[in-house]
Amino acid sequence: MGRSRVITTPQRSRLMASVRQTGTSAELAVRTLVQSLGVKYETRAKDLPGSPDLVNREQGWAIFVHGCFWHAHQGCKRWKIPRSNRAFWKAKFERNRLRDRSRIVDLKRLGYSVLVVWACELERSENLKKKTLRFLRENNKPSTTSGVHEEYRWRNRFVLRTVVLPNGKKRSMSIRAENSDRDARSAFDYTYLRDSTRPTQSSDTTFRFVDQFCGCGGLSLGAEEACRALGKSFLAVAAFDKDPQCIEVYRRNFKCDRMFARDIVELLDGRIGSEPTTIEQTLLEQIGHVDMLLAGPPCQGNSDLNNQTRRDDPRNVLYERVARFVELFSPTHVLVENVPTAIHGKEGAVQRTIERIRALEYNVDSGIVDLSAIGVPQRRRRHIVMASRSKRLTIRDIIRKYGVRRFRTVRWAIGDLKNETPNNIYTRSSRYSPENKRRIQYLHKRSIFDLPNKMRPPCHSKGTTYTSMYGRLKMDEPAQTITSGFCSPGQGRHVHPTQTRTLTPHEAARLQFFPDFFDFSTVKKRGELASMIGNAAPMKLSYVFCLEMLS
Repeated sequence: MGRSRVITTPQRSRLMASVRQTGTSAELAVRTLVQSLGVKYETRAKDLPGSPDLVNREQGWAIFVHGCFWHAHQGCKRWKIPRSNRAFWKAKFERNRLRDRSRIVDLKRLGYSVLVVWACELERSENLKKKTLRFLRENNKPSTTSGVHEEYRWRNRFVLRTVVLPNGKKRSMSIRAENSDRDARSAFDYTYLRDSTRPTQSSDTTFRFVDQFCGCGGLSLGAEEACRALGKSFLAVAAFDKDPQCIEVYRRNFKCDRMFARDIVELLDGRIGSEPTTIEQTLLEQIGHVDMLLAGPPCQGNSDLNNQTRRDDPRNVLYERVARFVELFSPTHVLVENVPTAIHGKEGAVQRTIERIRALEYNVDSGIVDLSAIGVPQRRRRHIVMASRSKRLTIRDIIRKYGVRRFRTVRWAIGDLKNETPNNIYTRSSRYSPENKRRIQYLHKRSIFDLPNKMRPPCHSKGTTYTSMYGRLKMDEPAQTITSGFCSPGQGRHVHPTQTRTLTPHEAARLQFFPDFFDFSTVKKRGELASMIGNAAPMKLSYVFCLEMLS
């Protein structure tokens, strides 16, 4: 009996490198099938996650053609783990599965529908044809986005953003770029975040905004930038928030005269469907016409980090005050954001709000968006409700239209701040207990990102579902969701990638897409500043939706 040949690591690398990656017989067969159905596509879209084998950007779909062996098609006769060196092959197949899964998730974040075709399915050509045809029909929907679109390009050392309006007119803004990123859009945003001077705006046309549950003004900041991009003026006619510190920061940044630092139920005190109360009638007279309502109802009651009153919190019903405002003021457009779990609240406030707005003859769409898809340097998922009297738009089309070519990373957002002088609460990280200091140092000394159970507090010593707690950020990936606990290593993955400390408020603000010109100087306490920044909505969210709704 002959001995089996042992393949060394270099030989194995050369063998795997020789495996054909593109233009395989299976891929060519699927191309022929799609072409026979009269559908247009492009191949090997290298700027998209995983470089899908077939892509239609306009309709927002992607197809991967997977070989059954290399992609570990479970239950298929073409795949089995080789007998020799089984540990190696098991680990490799698991990595391949995780990689494939990650690529599909990333594409879906960018708004694409994804179909996986396995090579073995070509043996049942009629079944494959039906499967592919069903997938293409489901995604053969005309785009509902408006005619507006952005163009970014380099001009010497400046990067130019041009917004082309539906009537063909163009509005341009240039910034002297602070980096030489070949992706002009990325270079524009990179420079915008680092701009210490607020861009000016002037126009004969003004859009009137109300920000309900305004916080420090993340949604308004994005709306203001969208107005500037469209050549219009942004006017904050009223802002509501229970926190007087938030109100003061909002006033300082947006010069809003009508600021209401009171509980919203004291101001919009009428039942949905009833005539305006005396207080509501006064508000109607003070505020007047509203072009757009922005709203970020309190999300803490629905957050997965809230272990006391999650899904059954008195604050959750505040969401319905959005519907009350809409029926009283009839704004042309509405944009509401909250945590994804808001839709599971026991009181059903989100569903009732959507139903009421739809009954008022608005075109309504709702869905969950990962903001990393539109350029926010963190994986922050939000539930969006978008309503308009004048336009019929879909969230999916907007996210796909403004999706970035590659995700922005922690390095992209805060790489220039690691040695910033810590001379105030905005630029200084918090102090920690000796135990937390040892945990942070442990992560860095061992070059690891997740703290082992033995180093965690006693309540975590046997493991925890929140493995990000006491975790360290990765420099070349998006951050995880920034919360109001970013000053503490025990409240999330908040340890700096290269420094033995947690994030500073300035770094957290950058990751939340607050540019350097945004003024937080009226806040004197670290806890209040952290809550403001962590609870805010990144301005990129309202920017892309306002571009579509207001154009």
